[in-house]
Amino acid sequence: MNRSLIADRYAKALFKLAMEQKELEQIYQDVNLLQSYCNDAEGFTDLLNSPVVKPGQKKQAFHSVLEGKVNISTLNLLDLLITNNREVLLTDINRRFIWLYKNEKGIKEVTVYTAIDFDDQQHDVLNQFLKEQFKAPIELTIKVKPELLGGFILKVDGKMADASMSTKLKQIKKQLLS
Repeated sequence: MNRSLIADRYAKALFKLAMEQKELEQIYQDVNLLQSYCNDAEGFTDLLNSPVVKPGQKKQAFHSVLEGKVNISTLNLLDLLITNNREVLLTDINRRFIWLYKNEKGIKEVTVYTAIDFDDQQHDVLNQFLKEQFKAPIELTIKVKPELLGGFILKVDGKMADASMSTKLKQIKKQLLS
């Protein structure tokens, strides 16, 4: 069976459970915590993916680290994944759950690439502007790419608008050479 299809089913089941139990916000925070562990915590994914570590040991390790920090439904999901030998799908399940949450809440993911970093005031002004333009909550990420020289690249829901100086200079160069 397709790995993403399996992850999708687990994510949808957790999402539905979270909605039914009115714990969507808490479980969303839990999933973000788990995803940060998957991305940043040294040894976390190694433990998840290890065929040497027995399922009981994995469950015990996760309970000792996460008990009291996450909702019981989140711990139950981890137990179920380990029991069904699907713990390697945790990152995929997290991503899909986060997507379902943002879709439910109407949150737009916006990434802005700029040549220079924004200060807090510029960040807030841009965030407010985008909220007004899209009439939706915004999750804004600003990434610095000095090679843009100036201007920006804006990505929203997989669509991109490029207003960078480097692109404009490439277009001028192409026109001059043709």
